[in-house]
Amino acid sequence: MCFLAALTLLLARLAYLQLFQSSKFVSLVQNQSRAIIDMQPARGRILDRRNRELASDVRLNSLYAIAREIPARRKPELATRLAGILGSSRGEILRRLQKDKMKIWLKRKITAPQAEQVTRLGLRQLGFEKESLRVYPKGQTACHLLGFTDIDNNGLEGIELRYNSFLKGVPGWRLAQRDAHQRELVSKELRMVPPVDGYSIRLTIDEVIQAIAEKELNEACRKYRAAGGSVIVLDPATGDVLAMAVYPAYDPNDAKRSSPEARRNRAITDLFEPGSVFKMITLAGIIENKTFPLSEMFHCENGSWAVAGKVLHDHRGHGRMPFREVIEKSSNIGTVKGAMRLGADKLYHTIRSFGFGQATGIGLAGEIGGIVPHPKHWSRSSIINIPIGHGIAVTPLQLAAAFGAVANDGVLMRPRILIAVEDNEGKTIRSYPPEAVRQAVSKETALQVRTVLEGVVSRGTGKKAQVPGFKAAGKTGTAQKILPDGKYSHSDFIASFVGFVPYDRPKLVIAVSVDEPRPVYYGGEVAAPVFSRVAAGVLAYWRINETRIPAEVLPRAA
Repeated sequence: MCFLAALTLLLARLAYLQLFQSSKFVSLVQNQSRAIIDMQPARGRILDRRNRELASDVRLNSLYAIAREIPARRKPELATRLAGILGSSRGEILRRLQKDKMKIWLKRKITAPQAEQVTRLGLRQLGFEKESLRVYPKGQTACHLLGFTDIDNNGLEGIELRYNSFLKGVPGWRLAQRDAHQRELVSKELRMVPPVDGYSIRLTIDEVIQAIAEKELNEACRKYRAAGGSVIVLDPATGDVLAMAVYPAYDPNDAKRSSPEARRNRAITDLFEPGSVFKMITLAGIIENKTFPLSEMFHCENGSWAVAGKVLHDHRGHGRMPFREVIEKSSNIGTVKGAMRLGADKLYHTIRSFGFGQATGIGLAGEIGGIVPHPKHWSRSSIINIPIGHGIAVTPLQLAAAFGAVANDGVLMRPRILIAVEDNEGKTIRSYPPEAVRQAVSKETALQVRTVLEGVVSRGTGKKAQVPGFKAAGKTGTAQKILPDGKYSHSDFIASFVGFVPYDRPKLVIAVSVDEPRPVYYGGEVAAPVFSRVAAGVLAYWRINETRIPAEVLPRAA
């Protein structure tokens, strides 16, 4: 009787579940066997001005395990075998395998040979999913500009960080059926929203020019055991950055092995007192304000002059000479005497007109604006220090842009690093045309400054910047570095040279800065030869010479 009663209750319960609860259990089973699969977009490419690829995506396998289905006794042996294949820590793999979960990541974005070795293990509890890996086919080339991404393809530095919103794309998803082992049944895809791939970015840099600049900078920094350095190559007519080389460099394909010091883009983040290279600004202010003719004679006190409670020195003693020659021979004393005639307010106005004291607006993360004190904050010695490049702080990019204005008939152009953002079909989504900031000085002033700077290279301190077959112009600089206690170092210097070529029809502006070269530290000895070699290399690449300079040597992009 009891048996019949129990059987009756069981049948009634089964009938109730089938008639009234069946939809609930069907839904539960479906939820357990269905999964939303993320579909990651391809990150946009980064291209140079001639559409050569500097950064792109490749699809790799990421390895996971169904940890809950692996017998506990087998996990130590499996961890040992996987560690040998993946080059990972056995302890870390074992820790992951011991988690009470259905799906755990063992290693993401493994190589094809590694995936093949894992497949040979023949374990149904191991599986793969495809993910994108960011790769930089040119290795260290333009690494400080490009930056790099994390494991999830999010930009961390450089262009990758600054323009991450354009590059990263929009993820998609698909609702798919899974088997008992959580493997996707491809034929059972239920619904899908495809991902939208990221946009590509076309830069102003030229891969070949970038390689030339990096080669010459690296050789100079190694030769002189320098702590760091930079070379910037600009097109003065557009402000296009054709190269931005920084030393030391790193490989963005393996950025985690590099130090923050190596990843710093010194061209836009490092402030320094420019020294004598800044005399170009003082010269431009004197000419622009018609303070005195360049032929006027100045006594340079034979190399030593007591003024404003301090003694000002020249590297070599000079007597009387015209102001043009003062700049050619880089006399501190003569330059300061000329600046005193110009006056603090007019000098300050000239400095600001050339863009110093504010960021250039190039559109790179981390750019700083520099330091230019207003005359009301100047000390008694400021009129002595600032005209010769001390008491202020600038970046290498600001110097390049300022000399670019002189090369561009006085028009200051905003340095440009981006040409356009484009979709996968090459259609322009957003363009970044060249932008004139202001007329820094008149065309007549710019032409006179160029003539004087040509004399610096042909007859003065910049002779080693001469470019075979061309007439170049520029200015040398050797600046003492400031110590933590605020005093000037007598052993650590920054050697620089900034100039352009050809001097009368400039096509290139090149700014060279070398930090703490040893044992030689003069800009004319260390930085000027780098300018010469970079200029010669670029002009040879463009296949132009002094007797035939085409109106356009670059593919101008809107």
